Amino acid sequence: MDLNKITEYHILYIVTAISALVIAVAVRFLCISGGCDAGTANLVFVIVLGIEAVLYLALMKIIINQMEKFIFRRKAKKEVIQTTSAEDAVVSSEESVHDRIVRERFEQAISAFCEYTQKALGRYIAGEELKKLNTYVELFAREQPLEKIDPVQVSRQLSNNDLYHYGWNLWNHVKGYRQDQRQEAVATWLKAVFANLNEVEFSTIKGKLTIHDSKSKITIQKSIPDYLRFLKG
Repeated sequence: MDLNKITEYHILYIVTAISALVIAVAVRFLCISGGCDAGTANLVFVIVLGIEAVLYLALMKIIINQMEKFIFRRKAKKEVIQTTSAEDAVVSSEESVHDRIVRERFEQAISAFCEYTQKALGRYIAGEELKKLNTYVELFAREQPLEKIDPVQVSRQLSNNDLYHYGWNLWNHVKGYRQDQRQEAVATWLKAVFANLNEVEFSTIKGKLTIHDSKSKITIQKSIPDYLRFLKG
């Protein structure tokens, strides 16, 4: 006999059979002790075994049904958790892709405006001043504070209106990436960044951001990318 083939189920069946047999024998013994003849006692023995067998099968059926229900619920719950996790992973992945695209577009927007600055102000501002201005442009776009600001010096060939237009172009170009989309923000930025505007009233700067001036060298641009494409075309 191969003992390795004996499982816990075989042991359970053997223990159950022995228990049922012991109970049936005990009942038969009681019948004989009570004055029943051997035939009656044997009949009772068989009936008890049959009843035990029926009860055992019924009990096993109930247990198996409950176990199947339990396993089914566990499996269904696990599938729901796995599905939810998969959906969350997809959403997370989609959000990551979306965030990456937004970040790349934001960086491109900053680069585009710095290129515009070079083309629009390059002839009116020294190289080092232009670098400072590009730094201040990036700080404005990222909504970071201007600390220890060193105002930019520009040629007197540019009027204040030119600088107002430049500021409005910056605000309009990056406002979609900023939390603070008020024009007051760029008016404050202009007053701090350009030495020419240090003494100009804040209300004056804000009020003239979009005032048309036929003599202006820097004009209002609704789309910086379109303007750059126009220059390259």
